[in-house]
Amino acid sequence: MRAVTLRDEYEKKQGLSLLDEHGKLSATTQLNEHITLNPAQQVERVADEATKKRVLRAHGILVQDRGFIIRQYIVYVCQTKVLFMYCSKSDGQWLQKRPAQVSYQRVPITADKSKEVQNVQNMSIRAVYALGLDYAVVICGIASGKNIVIRKVNPSPKLSSTMLDAYEKAFKQHKEKSRTTISANELMIGADPEFVMRSQTGNIILASKYFPLRGKVGCDAIWLGQNRSHKPLVEVRPRPSTDPQILVERIYHCLSYAARKVAHIPCSWLAGAMPFSGFPIGGHIHFSGIEPNFEMLRALDNYLTLPLMMVEDQKGISRRPKYGYLGDYRIKNHGGFEYRTPPSWLVSPTLTKGVIAVAKLIILNYRKLTLNPLSNPDLQIAYYKGEKDSFRFWTSLLIQELKDLDDYSQYEKYLDPYFEYLQSGKSWDESRDFRRAWRLPPYREGYKRN
Repeated sequence: MRAVTLRDEYEKKQGLSLLDEHGKLSATTQLNEHITLNPAQQVERVADEATKKRVLRAHGILVQDRGFIIRQYIVYVCQTKVLFMYCSKSDGQWLQKRPAQVSYQRVPITADKSKEVQNVQNMSIRAVYALGLDYAVVICGIASGKNIVIRKVNPSPKLSSTMLDAYEKAFKQHKEKSRTTISANELMIGADPEFVMRSQTGNIILASKYFPLRGKVGCDAIWLGQNRSHKPLVEVRPRPSTDPQILVERIYHCLSYAARKVAHIPCSWLAGAMPFSGFPIGGHIHFSGIEPNFEMLRALDNYLTLPLMMVEDQKGISRRPKYGYLGDYRIKNHGGFEYRTPPSWLVSPTLTKGVIAVAKLIILNYRKLTLNPLSNPDLQIAYYKGEKDSFRFWTSLLIQELKDLDDYSQYEKYLDPYFEYLQSGKSWDESRDFRRAWRLPPYREGYKRN
């Protein structure tokens, strides 16, 4: 792999300075006066190996220095994209070996659709994001049990001329997209929040017994035990809308439909993060017609998920970090992405209205939002531990910055009560039937069970 040494040739193009004085990809890249990838502060923080490992482990990412691995990968990451990927030619090696001592072959990232390759790509992107970086080279391996372990994350690697061209192209695309204005009338937002049904004896009721796999109210793909047809989680799937109010109304109609379907079943409906032990649930939010980037995901983490944590039931902490980890997203075939970090906000209409409205407000304005407390490794760990006191000061600042946005007034009827709730010092109760808050049967006034 020939390292690039001609620095000047690339600096002349579009004013991008990609190489440092050693001919390596610069650890920090300045695209213009407003956009910096790999902020210097983050590069300095992760330069310390102990800090790097502590952060990755807090995010639920396995780190391994020693031991035997089945295969080793080198993954070149830029934001949510993998540009190049290499796999060791020989199976089985000890992690003490330096990467240069191992022979690699290139993996065709678009042609190879194997589950292992996809999982390695996703974990590499996740590791770069967790460390507060925007691009890096990740060295990882497949350990026993098919576990993916991170060995090294390097924000300043040597590159071949082909690789450097690919990074330059990716940086330019990011710069161009950063100038694109997102229209409120075009941004479609959707959701698929989950809940569980608990019987009067305290057992979970299978959603698959009453709801189909598909439909406006269905069951999530996760199954219980060895029988894949036993699916415990109910999933609400309203049609998306550009208007948060319409989307909330559609969620209510879906819930009303579900209430009629199981009106004869004595049970409680539970939402939140982990209302039934062993069954984490989420409140995924979909955005159509927009491609995610790390800046966008960090805005959602800081301005949506972090304040929402302030009112979560303490039981919800156990959902993290396997679920609810920061920056969790999935590309969808509708031409957008799904933000998967928040728990199920069906706990109350106030939460539902606020989450949907603030999600759209953040996406429309994420470039104007300046706060990023979760860039601090100590605060990341505090998030995973559910240490609310660490964020009370930050929550006020985050909310105030949202209120200062020009288009806040369009959403204030939903957001003012939502923010008041977030700062009330209260926590939701995941053991409480949320149908009462929504005034759904059997809690709707005048309702009579047949």
